[in-house]
Amino acid sequence: MKTLFFSLAFIVISFWGGSFASAQSYPYSPPGSMLTFPNDDGNHTDLSITTEWWYLNMHLIGSAPLFKEYDVMLCYFARPATMRIFNIADLVSGTFHTNVNQTPFVFSQQAGHWELTYNIPFQINDYSHWTYPTDNETFKYVFHAEEPVNDDGLDVMVTSNRYPLVVGGNGYVAIGGQGDSSYYYSYTNMKAEGAIRYNGVDDSITSGIAWIDRQWGPFTVGINSDNKYEWFCVQADKPNTTLGIPQTPSEFNIWQIFSDSTSVPYQPQWRTVSAIYADDTQDTSSSFFFERTAYWLDSANSTYYSNGWRLIEPDNGVNIDITPTISNQVINVTLFKFWEGGTMLKGTVNNLPVEGVGCAELVAAYNFQIIPPAVPSGLMLGYYFDHYLISWTASTPETYPVGGYRIYRSANNDGYWQYIATTSDLFYNDYSVSPDSAYYYTVTSFDNQTAASASNYATSAHALPLGINSPDNQSEFLKIYPNPASGKINVEFNKPIDEDFSVSIEDVCGKTILTNNFNKKSSKAGFEIDLSACAKGVYFVKIIRESGVVFNKIMKE
Repeated sequence: MKTLFFSLAFIVISFWGGSFASAQSYPYSPPGSMLTFPNDDGNHTDLSITTEWWYLNMHLIGSAPLFKEYDVMLCYFARPATMRIFNIADLVSGTFHTNVNQTPFVFSQQAGHWELTYNIPFQINDYSHWTYPTDNETFKYVFHAEEPVNDDGLDVMVTSNRYPLVVGGNGYVAIGGQGDSSYYYSYTNMKAEGAIRYNGVDDSITSGIAWIDRQWGPFTVGINSDNKYEWFCVQADKPNTTLGIPQTPSEFNIWQIFSDSTSVPYQPQWRTVSAIYADDTQDTSSSFFFERTAYWLDSANSTYYSNGWRLIEPDNGVNIDITPTISNQVINVTLFKFWEGGTMLKGTVNNLPVEGVGCAELVAAYNFQIIPPAVPSGLMLGYYFDHYLISWTASTPETYPVGGYRIYRSANNDGYWQYIATTSDLFYNDYSVSPDSAYYYTVTSFDNQTAASASNYATSAHALPLGINSPDNQSEFLKIYPNPASGKINVEFNKPIDEDFSVSIEDVCGKTILTNNFNKKSSKAGFEIDLSACAKGVYFVKIIRESGVVFNKIMKE
């Protein structure tokens, strides 16, 4: 490694200070958990443990003037075999370096605290350790990694901004249906500082965010066909938040075990999302929706991986769309291959806009192509006094039958969609609206598999305010007679209209039956509408102005 690389890294690290970690102390045991720190940072020697790893991923921003972006994954395995995986993706060039080293007897780990070395003389001299003995700060770690084949390297310090995320609620989770289990926790939203080398070029880190995963226990993944999985970490915050300097952060650890190629049962041993929210509360659930919105073909291995995702957790107002930063990030560990890479995200948490970064690890793959159902079309809105009726045309099924539809709403047509409901119908009545607010609506479809695939969002429809508490919608403003009517009706205004407007007659499903445009001069007193051609039933007369919507219900005899 070049001298410049080392010097730059330690200058940056030496002058950092002040953090969440400085307010904590060891030993620390999260309430209600089976974990204790720093002990569980260290190696575990119980003979029942068949797998143990120390895992780090980061999203880093380099120095001026380029401010290049990098995704990094570094993982050390003590069991079932010694292994180091070191990946760096350069998001500007779209290139990806991966190195898997499986040299036996070169990885050492201390018990009782975080201290690791991975040493191959004259090739690799990796180390990672806690800083607590020297600075009395908890949950703070140094990583040094070298990869001579691609001339890549890493010298960083990561410091927790949050309490440990206790996966599963108590730090111990069942895995799949074969009796496997694991101790499990994550350090989320860690501030990353230091330096990186990619393809022989050194860069200092101006901002960065890291995630650490620790797992150990009697379980086997990868080579175990019963435990094929998809795993995701999601680090969300309000838009435009600087990485590593949280504002209102929420993080999610999502894992799903496949019982077969397209099934993830709705039980905790098969699927779990563990989350920590902005107020530091934590939650674990298996009742979330997780959908695959796209697939990518690894042509070199004739294998498909999911390549776009959507997390929906209704109880906490979560709807997050996740996309990979680079599609081709396949890792070969000899006995099996898997996909691992950085992700970007956009959506809502607590129904408020969020953006952020994350990582996906896909051991589950497909030997056939899955096509999600088609995007719903023909989105229409019906206006009632106390709600909107949203309707749409059925989606075309693709690989699997359509399982249903999900409805979303937003105050702005900006992609931060709030999840509203799921239905098997082709319509939905939304009563949860404010009468004086305008909304945009959209709909997606999903297939009937428990490892669901879903469409993109339908073209949105704009709903003007209902205004049921506004004087404009009261009888003193609008008079319609006769009502009920068998033929023509008269529409009269009891106060002047000072703007152009349009009039439509809609049925109870929101379908427009008649429509016409008027200007303010030609219809001061009112106008006449002929309903003779309409079938018997209930209709809405809707008058749309720039200042709002006026409507009334009529009955055709």
